[in-house]
Amino acid sequence: MLLDVEQRNNEIILSYYDKEGKVNFKRYPIDQFKNWYVTDEADRFKHESLTNWDGRPIKLGQARQYNKFSLIYFLDSLPEREKEEIFAYNVPKTYFVDIETEIVDGFPKAEEAKSRILTFSIITPERKAIVLGLEDLSSADIKKIEEDTNKYFKDLDQDWTFEYRKFNTEYDMVSTFIYRFLPKFPMMTGWNFINYDWQYIVNRCKRLQIDIKEASMTKGLDKNDQRPMHIGILDYMQLYDKYDRSVKVKESNALDYVSGQVLGLNKIKYQGSLQDLYTDDFKKYVYYIDQKLKSMEVLLTLASITKMPLYKAASPVAVTEALIARKMVEQNKRVASESRDDAEKNSQFAGAYVKEPVVGFYEGVSAFDFASLYPSIMRQFNISPDAYKGMIHKNEIEERRKNLDEIVCDSGAVYSKEDSILRQIMTDLYTQRKQYKSISYEYFTKAEELKRKIKNFNKVV
Repeated sequence: MLLDVEQRNNEIILSYYDKEGKVNFKRYPIDQFKNWYVTDEADRFKHESLTNWDGRPIKLGQARQYNKFSLIYFLDSLPEREKEEIFAYNVPKTYFVDIETEIVDGFPKAEEAKSRILTFSIITPERKAIVLGLEDLSSADIKKIEEDTNKYFKDLDQDWTFEYRKFNTEYDMVSTFIYRFLPKFPMMTGWNFINYDWQYIVNRCKRLQIDIKEASMTKGLDKNDQRPMHIGILDYMQLYDKYDRSVKVKESNALDYVSGQVLGLNKIKYQGSLQDLYTDDFKKYVYYIDQKLKSMEVLLTLASITKMPLYKAASPVAVTEALIARKMVEQNKRVASESRDDAEKNSQFAGAYVKEPVVGFYEGVSAFDFASLYPSIMRQFNISPDAYKGMIHKNEIEERRKNLDEIVCDSGAVYSKEDSILRQIMTDLYTQRKQYKSISYEYFTKAEELKRKIKNFNKVV
């Protein structure tokens, strides 16, 4: 499963998860990458059989820097064995991380990170809880925490081990986490992790003058979230909110509510504030460990199916572009680059139409939720860039509709009736969805039947 793609000087570095759930790498010289460019009919270097998505001639040129489409075409051109290795559905070894911060004057803000980080709680795939902290714990205290943890999770039939590492200074603790622990994490996650914990860690490192990019094998950082390249970092609250279906009515995203609904467990209770807990009973403070769900599997599946880097698979736009690019290959078309002036680059386009409400109180209000509304409309009217023929005035609509080769919308938009790229893609996806739902129901039925047999067998025994 593809994790990251990074260009370093004249080399492209791909990271992916291997069969052991660890991060592996492949390197390719930049001169292996070529971009498609729109050209004119008179260009003697134009390709003879391939065209741009809109039918214009294209040519292949050397790239100083790859673009998103040339990356797709390059990856698809790799030998089959290499593609299987990169895109295989391999679940990464995942570490659950939680920090607790010192509370001095109100709840500490992640964007400021003024207060000390007091502990890092790390849950490993091997069901080991490692806590890095600044206070002393006796061996008896450590043993008691391990016993309490196993007692707490006994209903889940899980055995846990507990390890505590004490540091003299916050700098030593944070730098150890960044330089020694983080590089070993194929995937790191937590609850509200990116918007709070990770942001706090990044900003606290700036105050402590700890260089986060040193955690990356390539010493590179993602420009959007300051993530060390080739280290997976996801937020389980965001994954739960977007993908999880185990809780039908999501009244709250608070971890205490979610863990109670999904796991039947709530966060460990304590009296007073977190600061009181830290000061008065540190044994319980480090025992503040939260369980996780499995919503990550949805995103991992998306990345595997679409053959996209993990961080692109969450974007509907990126996924759609990849599907379009690959579908066009079947029709001897490519998505080529072309030079645009600044005016075009900065131009804006109208988005979805939102009707202005009539303010007031009403009785008998109804709400309608249409299944797959936008995709259904796109399929019905063949809405797609390659099928678009332009806009006409509303006075021309009725006359234009006499042309049976066109679809004329009430807005005045005109589309060809010939199946567009997007209609073909959505039809394929819809067909696959029905097939997979049927298979899913079949396996669910078999699982329920197996459960009944086991239950009856146990009664007999």
